[in-house]
Amino acid sequence: MNIRIHLAICVLLFLAACGDRSTVDTGGIVPSGTYAIDPGHTYITFYYLHQDLSFPLLRATAIDGELEYDADDIENSSINVAIAADSIRSNIDYFDRELASRKFFNAERFPHITFRSDSYEELSENTGVVRGQGTIRGITRPIELGVTLNNAIVHPLLDIPVIGFSATGSLNRSDFGLDRFITDVSDTVEFRIEIEFLHGSNDNSRAAVQLAGPATTGT
Repeated sequence: MNIRIHLAICVLLFLAACGDRSTVDTGGIVPSGTYAIDPGHTYITFYYLHQDLSFPLLRATAIDGELEYDADDIENSSINVAIAADSIRSNIDYFDRELASRKFFNAERFPHITFRSDSYEELSENTGVVRGQGTIRGITRPIELGVTLNNAIVHPLLDIPVIGFSATGSLNRSDFGLDRFITDVSDTVEFRIEIEFLHGSNDNSRAAVQLAGPATTGT
């Protein structure tokens, strides 16, 4: 078979399997239940103003957690996430070590950064606000996320339900004891999240839920 024809057939079959994903309409296909973070399709990036010059991008590379999804009333849904504190990457090896050290995240003493949701406020069919508690360096503070539900479908390759979200938010790093170089680097840190959840759970996702734990206000 001509390779171009073969490739065209493969593309058509893949598109047919994917279906129309331009709108969010679960149609009862995506059930309530536990959904685990898909680490291969989850991205959390942080950025801040450096000396009024640029916004360096940092990323978390070890992320686990679970979504408890209520298909009948999304406002009853909840999420727990844990990030390995020594997994924050800047593309500068020396700075990566600094970030994990006692100067910043102190990953040896506080190995995880966690988030546990308290509530979800639906603003439209596919947007809302998640309010919860973030814990960094053992200090817990309220965090608010603007969330967009991108889609909820049966995964075209894995044949299991999958839900995809985008989210944005910000925090003041000094609230978590991260005030080093505060005169040269902005206190405000903004972040963007792209995340996919697969139906079911696993050892890592369950461990992340335990790490997030009942949120309490730190000092």
